[in-house]
Amino acid sequence: MTVDQLDAAERCETLLQDTVDAIDPSPAWQEAPPRSGARLPKPGRESAVLWYVTRGRDILTVVSLPRRSVLVGVVERHWRRRGWTITSLNTDPYCPGVAATTRDGYRLALCFGDLGEAGLTASSPGVARSERLPAPAGDGGRGSAPVPSVCCPYWSALA
Repeated sequence: MTVDQLDAAERCETLLQDTVDAIDPSPAWQEAPPRSGARLPKPGRESAVLWYVTRGRDILTVVSLPRRSVLVGVVERHWRRRGWTITSLNTDPYCPGVAATTRDGYRLALCFGDLGEAGLTASSPGVARSERLPAPAGDGGRGSAPVPSVCCPYWSALA
């Protein structure tokens, strides 16, 4: 069975929900604008255009500076328990992040921005093109994640 963009979008959503469910207490979030497109073949390597989809979650909970690395650690340990390969770990205290690849080639990332905004993304490997894609509600024109505004006794704590 060939995986297409529709199947890949569903897999991305499952990976994102699995990750969010592993965070306790659960942060407030919203769906990020979905993305899809084509990856052009590398010269001399591939003969066909490969399509991809990316889905995401914008974290709306304010994650205090001391808790950012804690959140990244929670996600990193969860991904390792799943058997996924950690491909990047950024320990910067202001903008930490982690990235991983699943056994079936999906890429996940959690990263913080300069203003404390955090985004969780899942991207598919190259898949077959779909005529129709599921389009979650969202503003497709928005660029980066919104600045968080929801306070939480745990994630927003300063100690």
